[in-house]
Amino acid sequence: MTFHKLAAAQTSYFFAPEMAYEAGQKLGEYFSRMVQARRDEPGDDLVSVLANAEVDGEQLPEEIVISFLRQLTNAGGDTTYRATSVLLAALLQNPEQLAAVRANRSLAPAAIEEALRWDGPLTTVGRITTRDYTRHGVTIPARSVVDFVQGQANRDPAKFSDPDRFDIFRDRKVRHVAFTTGPHVCIGQHLARVEMERALNAVLDQLPNVRLDPDMPPPQIEGYKMRRPRHLYVRFD
Repeated sequence: MTFHKLAAAQTSYFFAPEMAYEAGQKLGEYFSRMVQARRDEPGDDLVSVLANAEVDGEQLPEEIVISFLRQLTNAGGDTTYRATSVLLAALLQNPEQLAAVRANRSLAPAAIEEALRWDGPLTTVGRITTRDYTRHGVTIPARSVVDFVQGQANRDPAKFSDPDRFDIFRDRKVRHVAFTTGPHVCIGQHLARVEMERALNAVLDQLPNVRLDPDMPPPQIEGYKMRRPRHLYVRFD
């Protein structure tokens, strides 16, 4: 729980920069000891690979390895739990689709992709323009900070039929951009998908006939940049 709180606190720099800095420091100290331990006694884990990787005959600097591990912690521990919560909220509110996934687990990847499109954990990402750019008659000067609203792009009616509807059976010819695209595409997207699929299968395996609790408020997905339902009230047999 402490580790998860530190991972989530790293993302609080917009409203609590001191807390984000403290979390980053503590995780840095933790990862520093871990990297040194893996250099002393390497294993077959990812940290060992990073700690002992070499470029032109030299090991990666420790600060580079630690920075990557901090980012991986967020990708695997913060945004993914939000995306998983959205996935479960959407399926629970569409019981016929939940039943389909329960009966045929091969539908889990389609459910995950639809949840990421329908209401991904990150609705916006920041970018800095490298040159003047004109779009629809509006020129954005070079070195401007731009918020790319991928949440809106994922509900573009020109790309997705009935985009506000959650539908795991929809045509997948058009890719969503929940992980953005291009040179800054999310490097943790494959890990996120694996985690989400394992979490969904664990819920279905361990909570028979899981369903929304009719006596409690239904889930409400909240947030601006990083979204998730605050609660998921369920019953199971």
